[in-house]
Amino acid sequence: MAKPKPTQQPTDGPNLPPPIGRSLSVRILDEGMYDDLRVIMQTGCDASAAVRQALLLLSEAYYAAWSRGIYPTGTVPLIESVTFRPYRPVRQPDQDV
Repeated sequence: MAKPKPTQQPTDGPNLPPPIGRSLSVRILDEGMYDDLRVIMQTGCDASAAVRQALLLLSEAYYAAWSRGIYPTGTVPLIESVTFRPYRPVRQPDQDV
């Protein structure tokens, strides 16, 4: 069997995401999930961008827990808190006084 190229996407195995470029469909299962999506979309993004943002944040949290040895790889980490940077609005040139 030929060895796959490093950039080649795997085509079999458990729990693999769809191939790059392929659409992903997510069913809104209940009102709670609807409300969660609505909260993220209040930033002005569409549903697809909201799902991408949520996926990015969660995957970064999982990776940090696994790479730091806090949880074994593949184990769902228990996230107890989130930290925020203070809000600093961007001043526009016409706001100078």
